[in-house]
Amino acid sequence: MFNPMKILFLVPPETISLESSVPKALEGGKGYYPKLGLLYVAAYYERETGNTATFIDCPPENVSEETLLARVREIKPDMVAMSIMTFNLLDALHTAKALKSEHPNLKVCLGGPHVNLYPKETLNLPEIDYVVFGEGEKIFTRLTQALEKDAETLSSINGLGWKQNGVSHINPAETELLDLDELPFPARHLVDVSSYQHIIGEGRQFFTIQATRGCPAACTFCDIRKTKFRIRSPKSVVDEVEELVKMGVDDLFFVDDTITIDKKNVLAICNLIVERGIKIHFKISARVDTINPEVVAALNRAGCYRIHFGIESATPKHLQYLQKGQTPEKVERAIKMTREAGIGFFAYMMIGIPHETKEEMFATVDFAKKLKPDYAQFSICTPYPKVELYFQMLQDGIIPEDYWQKFAENPTADFKIKFWNKDFTEEELRDLQDECHARFYRSPTYLMRQITKLRSWSDFTAKARMGTKILTSRLGI
Repeated sequence: MFNPMKILFLVPPETISLESSVPKALEGGKGYYPKLGLLYVAAYYERETGNTATFIDCPPENVSEETLLARVREIKPDMVAMSIMTFNLLDALHTAKALKSEHPNLKVCLGGPHVNLYPKETLNLPEIDYVVFGEGEKIFTRLTQALEKDAETLSSINGLGWKQNGVSHINPAETELLDLDELPFPARHLVDVSSYQHIIGEGRQFFTIQATRGCPAACTFCDIRKTKFRIRSPKSVVDEVEELVKMGVDDLFFVDDTITIDKKNVLAICNLIVERGIKIHFKISARVDTINPEVVAALNRAGCYRIHFGIESATPKHLQYLQKGQTPEKVERAIKMTREAGIGFFAYMMIGIPHETKEEMFATVDFAKKLKPDYAQFSICTPYPKVELYFQMLQDGIIPEDYWQKFAENPTADFKIKFWNKDFTEEELRDLQDECHARFYRSPTYLMRQITKLRSWSDFTAKARMGTKILTSRLGI
């Protein structure tokens, strides 16, 4: 007999998160996305072990550090598991230190995108006992089973980092990918579904869902570049949609990087939603070269009301530099098909691409205005850790040192993300970003188009709130 471990899955309070190049008006909406990856890990853990876990998502639940410490005293977990991006590494470390100051025997396990990039560096941090890199569902569960039952040695678990007598050990990566249809649905029963809202979610009850993993595209600024693309069966996806509707959710966001790569599969999902008579509103992300009239028509019938497109630039040479694999002409054709199908769209644009002139940035704004999206986001081109663009800029000498590596080894609160551009200072890029948003959102045609599309007072207030933030200096209230 053994005593099952008490596991707390935790999204830490936002205290010292790094500033990003994404406008805070939009980032704030994203900040309250459910942490689907961690909910998947929790669901798999509960199913395979029979144990019940606890989940605390501090930002949407408005849980302060003081409140969190009080709840942990009540729960008395043996391990805290967090999934982190580089942006909230400092939040995770701060929280881990605070928890361990009261509970010295508490174990802390980190996973997520940052750990996937820097497993050894993360494990070497004094607050961390274990790291999981790769798809975490099975790896984390095997870790807990090994600790509970001593059924296998930690050294036999691929994708695991662990410490013994203060010495860090990094096992080989797990090469076997999970069958997505064999995963349980995310453990939404562990969170308050009503706490998740999206700033541009049309006032409906919002949650996320995932139908695919991976993306075969080669965009140089993306850390998902050329990962194996896998799909879930349409039945599994639509069964989950039905479950979410029963929970009161009427607005879904498919978090897939580009769900429309497999057109046959997305058509099957849409057709099954219609066949079952499911009433749902949803959004997806897609590449412009992965849609056609048949696909957008099916999406519209199933309840899709917005597609998020990564458009980036109006200048062909910059699209080629980013290895985007598209042209402005392809973008216009895709947008025309989308609008004709009765679906809105969100345009992700980029400024500050190396060697881009101010005139070219404003040309991208004009291109966005011509496309007439519901919303547009103008982020500053930023070489994030270990993406191809970052290595290119290191090789070309635009970036003099691997500063992300240094941050991973020694994360400090005074760290500033650098916008590497030989032609503009950081301050100039920030000012240009502000101007790009102002030029787009203050456009009389945009304002009039939004006014004519208002459906309710709540719709008006949501859009006004976002607009106010966007037009505020530095985009962050």
